[in-house]
Amino acid sequence: MTSTARPAIATTGPRWRALPRVAQITVQVILMVAVGVEVVTVAVSRAPVIQYVPAVAMTAGILLGRFGRSWGYVGLGLVALAPMIAVLVDRQATGIWSMACLAAFWFVLRGLSAWVVGVVIGVANFVAVGWEAGTIDVRYDTSSSVSAFAAAVCAAIASALRGNYRYRVEAEARMREAEQGRQAAVERGVAQERLRIARDLHDGVGHQIAVVNMHLGAAEVHLSDPRALRGDLVAARAAVQAVLRETQQILAVLRVDNAGERPQATPSHAAVGDLVESYRQAGMVVNANIGSFGIALSGQSSVAVYRVVQEALTNAHKHGVGPVSLEISQNGEGLVFIEVANMRRSTSSPGPGGGNGLIGMRERVESVGGSLRTRADDRLFWIVATIPADGREAR
Repeated sequence: MTSTARPAIATTGPRWRALPRVAQITVQVILMVAVGVEVVTVAVSRAPVIQYVPAVAMTAGILLGRFGRSWGYVGLGLVALAPMIAVLVDRQATGIWSMACLAAFWFVLRGLSAWVVGVVIGVANFVAVGWEAGTIDVRYDTSSSVSAFAAAVCAAIASALRGNYRYRVEAEARMREAEQGRQAAVERGVAQERLRIARDLHDGVGHQIAVVNMHLGAAEVHLSDPRALRGDLVAARAAVQAVLRETQQILAVLRVDNAGERPQATPSHAAVGDLVESYRQAGMVVNANIGSFGIALSGQSSVAVYRVVQEALTNAHKHGVGPVSLEISQNGEGLVFIEVANMRRSTSSPGPGGGNGLIGMRERVESVGGSLRTRADDRLFWIVATIPADGREAR
């Protein structure tokens, strides 16, 4: 077979799908050939014209069977009459009832009830052959019983073939649905992981860039003081190195080395004090009141506390002026309350719900079952977050 023929096979699906169609066409061709032989036999024997009627009834029944289910039962009736007509017109019924058995197989493949087809063709054959033989007693002649049984067997075989085809189609559909479900689950997981990485990039790297910016701004002010200038540049360099470390940790999530080592520890609420101190060293005035955590936080909640404080301070640096107030406390039920307030630089700075940073902060808090509110007036901007101690990353 040439290479150009293979794509055509691949596009039509598994070969078993064509089996019922091929069987229908094959049986229909055999029936038409058999009817043709019957007609030629009648013509060669110079029999009366009336003996053509059984072949005509058989042909009409097959043709009607091609026009849908309703006409199929009409065609079934004509095919069932053909053997009895053959006996009436003094034509040997053997060939006609054999064709009726093949027709039973064909009708069932086309969707007619196997029980109806088997009973109708079987009874018609039984009556016609018994009438021709003069008896239905199997002790003297088994022809009538054989003809009926043959019709029933043909209908049963066709029913089994059709049932097997339907089963395989349904099984294939279920496998396809299962595969689509698995693919959708993978895509959701990838999307959630991308969102988490985007949060970490925005929160961690954005914070360090803000610190670098503050140190460089201080360096401009201290150009006339070499010692202070050197201190600012050293601090800016340390912040840049922190950016690199944060980026490397996030990129490590995307790969596992040959030894199977996983990324190291992520930021936690225990590092909030160091976080605040880094802003203070960069020149920001932060009035922090960090309470104790009597109830341990889950890993995701701990990261959320750190990231919320980080983003809130970064937001205050970008859009605010003057000192920043930070309050962190935990109640007896384990809920962590974070409130950050700062003076607004201008009325154009982000208000409630504005800015990508606030959107990411809200998504992070809600992912662990918490809530975040923002409000602003002409002078101040507040961020208030509530985070449960046992929060888990939403799936």
